[in-house]
Amino acid sequence: MIRLYISEPTPTFSAGLMLPLNIDQGRYLTSVMRKGTGDKVSVFNGREGEWTAEIAEAGKKQVVLRLLEQTREQPQAQGPVLAVALIKRSPLEYIIEKATELGASRIQLLMTRRTQSDHVKLERLKIIAQEAAEQTERLDVPEILSPVKLEAFLAAPDVEVIVFGDEDSTHEGDERRTMPLLEVLSTLTSKRTAILIGPEGGFDDHERQTLRAMENVHPVNLGPRILRADTAAISALTLYQAALGDWK
Repeated sequence: MIRLYISEPTPTFSAGLMLPLNIDQGRYLTSVMRKGTGDKVSVFNGREGEWTAEIAEAGKKQVVLRLLEQTREQPQAQGPVLAVALIKRSPLEYIIEKATELGASRIQLLMTRRTQSDHVKLERLKIIAQEAAEQTERLDVPEILSPVKLEAFLAAPDVEVIVFGDEDSTHEGDERRTMPLLEVLSTLTSKRTAILIGPEGGFDDHERQTLRAMENVHPVNLGPRILRADTAAISALTLYQAALGDWK
């Protein structure tokens, strides 16, 4: 069944509620998917679970849904925060899509000293996250936050623990000074965690020293190979979900 995320403010979902769709979603249902009056779809708004709805009106100017019944309740928000430095457009969009699929609760974009891009189409990234949530049965969409400097993120974190992939720990050899990510995660229980991924080229020496000096920050080793930023983000989220998240 087609799933639609309702981002516009609406009254509390309840049986019988009439729900006008925005122009893009209305056109998608009627012109692209060829749906008409009486056809069923699923809708969610990130707050009140998932509902079955039927198309009550399928006009050229407006498409209206009628909510029928709730099929799934809204789960409690969970999942790690992903804080990721801005990188080139295509791999960044890939990160947003896969982070949504892998259950990130929020994605904070960062500017670091080696950031390769200082501008981003935030609305485009939000649409990518929305479409990924619709396709993967999520009942919420991760918030995509405007870029801030790394220093600002570290000065006012709303998480208990930050883990960051320390590229300089890749070739430490048998006598590792930096613990592997999975080993660190096993010590965190259910603490609110942010996974911090640096830019292409990694964090510079000053940033690494700042991060390593903070009590709530854990540098982690992501293995014997240098990973691209998108690969590192996906790998870290996968390990988190396996160790602490909803894959257990």
